[in-house]
Amino acid sequence: MTTTLLSPDLELASHSHKAAFDLKGLQYEYAGTSAILLVSVGADYHEGEKLGATIDLINRSNFGQITVAIADTLQRHNLDLPAGRAYELSRRRGDQWIDRNRPLLDRIGSDVDVLRWDDALSHADYPGFLHRVQAAYADDAAYRNAINSTIDRFMARREGDGPLENAAAVRHGCLTYLLEECPIIQPLWASQGYDFVIYPQQISTAMQATRDLFVDDDHVAWLPLRFKKRKSAR
Repeated sequence: MTTTLLSPDLELASHSHKAAFDLKGLQYEYAGTSAILLVSVGADYHEGEKLGATIDLINRSNFGQITVAIADTLQRHNLDLPAGRAYELSRRRGDQWIDRNRPLLDRIGSDVDVLRWDDALSHADYPGFLHRVQAAYADDAAYRNAINSTIDRFMARREGDGPLENAAAVRHGCLTYLLEECPIIQPLWASQGYDFVIYPQQISTAMQATRDLFVDDDHVAWLPLRFKKRKSAR
């Protein structure tokens, strides 16, 4: 679906927080469009007041359809556990996130559905997109550098908490994570016609490179968020 650059950033207060799309001057028309609300299980901006502020902003924006995509089992790549236990723990955390946040999800005024990460992995078109991304990582130096630079930033954050016992294993987990994530969020969801992806952080170098390589400008535009405390709550 093609979107028209018309309306300004939208902002709405929710209890002690308010949320806005942090678009650096870009303007979009949201009414009637479809969007993914991408959820990182365990992140504080996908809980409580900030999640409520995000949902208020979604409602104010008048999206026609919202898919809440819960990236739960994706997190298994970041868990220092045997593969089976990492999967079980990440899946259980997704179950708990849904149970904990159901009252907030029920406030979404658009047509809404919930997508678990396993559902995206099992989509019939995913293997083809995964193969294309893996091939680009192997054969395209610029794309490989974009993926690796995103891993470097993640490693730097992790190492800021102290030396890593097995830095090579952490780096491998990051690479596996990104090569699984990028083909879903960009070419797969673009092929399904989603207009936007809503996420609190700016798009990563790896994700932007994937979008540039595999997606036209009319789909899965990135909508980062910013949160502010209401003056009355300070």
